[in-house]
Amino acid sequence: MKKILHVKNYTLEPFGRYEIDGEGNGEEYRKKYIVPELKEGNTLEIHLDGINDEYGSSFLVEAFANIIRKEGFSYDEFMEKIQFKSVHEDWLEDLYSFIEEARIDTQGNAAKLKGL
Repeated sequence: MKKILHVKNYTLEPFGRYEIDGEGNGEEYRKKYIVPELKEGNTLEIHLDGINDEYGSSFLVEAFANIIRKEGFSYDEFMEKIQFKSVHEDWLEDLYSFIEEARIDTQGNAAKLKGL
Protein backbone atom coordinates (compact mmCIF):
# COMPACT_ATOMS: atom_id res chain seq x y z
CA MET A 1 0.00 0.00 0.00
CA LYS A 2 1.23 3.50 -0.77
CA LYS A 3 1.37 5.90 2.17
CA ILE A 4 1.96 9.64 2.02
CA LEU A 5 4.00 11.26 4.78
CA HIS A 6 4.49 15.00 5.25
CA VAL A 7 7.53 15.99 7.28
CA LYS A 8 5.62 19.12 8.36
CA ASN A 9 3.20 16.85 10.25
CA TYR A 10 6.16 15.60 12.30
CA THR A 11 7.84 18.97 12.79
CA LEU A 12 8.00 22.43 11.24
CA GLU A 13 11.63 22.67 12.37
CA PRO A 14 13.51 19.53 11.25
CA PHE A 15 16.74 19.73 13.17
CA GLY A 16 19.45 17.45 14.43
CA ARG A 17 20.60 13.95 13.88
CA TYR A 18 19.91 12.07 17.11
CA GLU A 19 17.03 11.93 19.57
CA ILE A 20 19.30 13.54 22.16
CA ASP A 21 19.39 16.62 19.90
CA GLY A 22 15.77 17.36 20.82
CA GLU A 23 12.42 17.56 19.09
CA GLY A 24 12.27 17.30 15.32
CA ASN A 25 15.38 15.12 14.92
CA GLY A 26 16.11 12.74 12.05
CA GLU A 27 16.65 9.59 14.11
CA GLU A 28 13.17 9.73 15.64
CA TYR A 29 11.53 10.43 12.28
CA ARG A 30 13.30 7.45 10.71
CA LYS A 31 12.63 5.03 13.56
CA LYS A 32 9.06 6.00 14.45
CA TYR A 33 7.54 7.09 11.16
CA ILE A 34 9.43 5.70 8.18
CA VAL A 35 10.83 2.30 9.13
CA PRO A 36 7.60 0.91 10.62
CA GLU A 37 5.79 1.70 7.36
CA LEU A 38 8.52 0.06 5.30
CA LYS A 39 8.52 -3.04 7.50
CA GLU A 40 4.76 -3.34 6.95
CA GLY A 41 5.52 -3.53 3.23
CA ASN A 42 4.25 -0.06 2.37
CA THR A 43 5.75 2.24 -0.21
CA LEU A 44 6.14 5.87 0.79
CA GLU A 45 5.75 9.23 -0.83
CA ILE A 46 7.43 11.72 1.48
CA HIS A 47 6.59 15.40 1.04
CA LEU A 48 9.34 17.72 2.20
CA ASP A 49 7.61 21.09 1.74
CA GLY A 50 5.79 23.12 4.37
CA ILE A 51 8.52 23.45 6.99
CA ASN A 52 9.60 26.83 8.37
CA ASP A 53 13.13 27.00 7.00
CA GLU A 54 15.46 24.54 5.23
CA TYR A 55 16.76 21.08 6.00
CA GLY A 56 20.10 20.57 7.66
CA SER A 57 22.28 17.76 6.43
CA SER A 58 22.18 16.09 9.84
CA PHE A 59 18.41 15.61 9.64
CA LEU A 60 18.45 14.43 6.02
CA VAL A 61 21.24 11.93 6.55
CA GLU A 62 19.83 10.48 9.76
CA ALA A 63 16.19 10.36 8.67
CA PHE A 64 16.66 9.12 5.13
CA ALA A 65 20.17 8.02 4.07
CA ASN A 66 20.60 6.01 7.25
CA ILE A 67 17.68 3.81 6.26
CA ILE A 68 20.33 2.23 4.02
CA ARG A 69 23.19 2.35 6.53
CA LYS A 70 21.37 1.40 9.72
CA GLU A 71 18.06 -0.31 8.93
CA GLY A 72 19.07 -3.12 6.60
CA PHE A 73 17.46 -1.79 3.42
CA SER A 74 19.55 -1.87 0.27
CA TYR A 75 19.86 1.12 -2.00
CA ASP A 76 17.66 -0.61 -4.58
CA GLU A 77 14.98 -1.39 -1.99
CA PHE A 78 15.12 2.21 -0.80
CA MET A 79 14.66 3.58 -4.30
CA GLU A 80 11.79 1.18 -5.01
CA LYS A 81 9.95 1.96 -1.77
CA ILE A 82 10.47 5.69 -1.21
CA GLN A 83 9.72 8.73 -3.37
CA PHE A 84 10.35 12.31 -2.32
CA LYS A 85 8.33 15.34 -3.38
CA SER A 86 9.30 18.99 -3.11
CA VAL A 87 9.14 22.20 -5.12
CA HIS A 88 12.68 22.89 -3.86
CA GLU A 89 14.99 21.18 -6.35
CA ASP A 90 18.02 22.02 -4.20
CA TRP A 91 16.55 20.04 -1.27
CA LEU A 92 16.03 17.04 -3.52
CA GLU A 93 19.54 17.34 -4.96
CA ASP A 94 21.07 17.44 -1.47
CA LEU A 95 18.94 14.54 -0.30
CA TYR A 96 19.77 12.32 -3.26
CA SER A 97 23.48 13.08 -2.87
CA PHE A 98 23.32 11.83 0.75
CA ILE A 99 21.44 8.73 -0.39
CA GLU A 100 24.10 8.11 -3.02
CA GLU A 101 26.81 8.45 -0.35
CA ALA A 102 25.01 5.82 1.72
CA ARG A 103 24.92 3.52 -1.33
CA ILE A 104 28.65 3.93 -1.84
CA ASP A 105 29.38 3.43 1.87
CA THR A 106 27.38 0.23 2.07
CA GLN A 107 28.93 -1.16 -1.11
CA GLY A 108 32.36 -0.45 0.32
CA ASN A 109 31.46 -2.20 3.59
CA ALA A 110 30.10 -5.20 1.69
CA ALA A 111 33.33 -5.47 -0.28
CA LYS A 112 35.38 -5.34 2.95
CA LEU A 113 33.27 -8.14 4.44
CA LYS A 114 33.83 -10.27 1.33
CA GLY A 115 37.56 -9.61 1.53
CA LEU A 116 37.76 -7.72 -1.74
